[in-house]
Amino acid sequence: MIDLDALDASIAESEKKNFFVAPLVKDLIAELREARGERAAVVAWLRAECGSPGHEDRFCAYCNVRRNIAADIERGEHRREEEP
Repeated sequence: MIDLDALDASIAESEKKNFFVAPLVKDLIAELREARGERAAVVAWLRAECGSPGHEDRFCAYCNVRRNIAADIERGEHRREEEP
């Protein structure tokens, strides 16, 4: 996973030395932060209790599917494979 805080620190250090950092780079980092926040929200929602009677049971197939999907999203397996 990309360490966005380290990238921010590197950009700040570069700018202190008067190196040019393209605005596109800063925009990309901001988009990555937003995407991580959205992904975390989706994972939290998927892992939340359903609220319906009987869904609290760890053997509920519906809840297990939601937990598996959440785990896949956390690992990044939901992304499409790029063609070479």
